[in-house]
Amino acid sequence: MMQVIGVQLDMQWEEVEANRRQVVDLLAEEDVPPGSLIVLPEMFEHGFSMNARKTSQESDPSSEEFLRNLAKQYDSAVLAGIVGPLDAKGVASNLAVAFAPDGAELVRYRKMQPFSLAGERESYGRGDSWKTFQWQGISIAPFICYDLRFPELFRPAAIAGAELIIVIACWPAVRSEHWVRLLQARAIENLAYTFGVNRTGNEPGLTFDGRSCAFDYLGRPLFEADPQPQVFGVDIDMEEARQWREKFPALRDIRFPIQIG
Repeated sequence: MMQVIGVQLDMQWEEVEANRRQVVDLLAEEDVPPGSLIVLPEMFEHGFSMNARKTSQESDPSSEEFLRNLAKQYDSAVLAGIVGPLDAKGVASNLAVAFAPDGAELVRYRKMQPFSLAGERESYGRGDSWKTFQWQGISIAPFICYDLRFPELFRPAAIAGAELIIVIACWPAVRSEHWVRLLQARAIENLAYTFGVNRTGNEPGLTFDGRSCAFDYLGRPLFEADPQPQVFGVDIDMEEARQWREKFPALRDIRFPIQIG
């Protein structure tokens, strides 16, 4: 049994220190079991800002140090959304990174579907592959926000053995029902626990209502947050999920390539 702990933040716009303090303060109020997986939202230090020159690690290279220290403090893995350094064209990366308590990097995933409606691809380049990492004997696949609308991104990770899907996001209230239902769909179709950590509050032009949530491998709801900043935990019993995958053959019955027309 492993506990996954989500931290739903009311992120302050482009205020790194204020957002880090909120993470520290919220977690200080909770009992975090050693060996947990702590999850923070997409771009947790800045909000969904397209100002890559401000959000990138060129302007503040301490993002990863903060996460490593958090992992060490709680003797747990920490997965969070940060912004990578600028490339030669001035384009950064919207990343999900995870660190172990000893500081080792567990994964570095680059968002595969930048949100074109917000002009994200002009500021943040796109990744080209899913990633998985191991924690507490569980295969975990992280994804970021708009990725959730593209089920074809998730399927290869599940076929490769991903048992727990984590989606970190800055998903606005106007479409939050999509957020919840798509997370549930990803759980059902991939026979995987699915855990989504969103933000709450406001930023220029957008309102967020949280609704961080989790579903088990059958799509049964485990938790759904209200719009308040908060920490929530879900216990993952992977043995039950593995038994279901052995019993129910959906992943084994997939046929590739799919022919259209």
